Amino acid sequence: MRPVLRVTGNEFDPQSFVKRFGFGPDLVRRAGIPDSVGRVRSKSGFNLTIAARDSGEAFVRNICEWVDANRLALQAVEASGGSAEIDVGLSVGASGQFTVSVTWTPSQLALLAECGVDLCVSAYPSSNADDARPGPAV
Repeated sequence: MRPVLRVTGNEFDPQSFVKRFGFGPDLVRRAGIPDSVGRVRSKSGFNLTIAARDSGEAFVRNICEWVDANRLALQAVEASGGSAEIDVGLSVGASGQFTVSVTWTPSQLALLAECGVDLCVSAYPSSNADDARPGPAV
């Protein structure tokens, strides 16, 4: 599992925002400028990995601790011309990467809402090598 804060916006200046709040993003993109593989985005923004690859309750707790510690920055996103989401990427298909469930309590979801952050869950297929490993499903 890999939680990523994704901030984007038509009028959003990612360089200014990350400098203001001391973030070290994994990726910064500018609208209309091709990225490293030639894609041209319609919005500017950045991606920032925000927590370790724990699982279950520790995973959600680590995300919420990060959100709480960065509350002021997250609440400033909208005023800076952007919108924020936390995308929780899950690998599916191989038993070694299988997560039974990840539960968000109402208070944890309320924290995201108070900070103006959407929650997105993305499923990514595991590699073929992982699928080929024998073993029982978890």
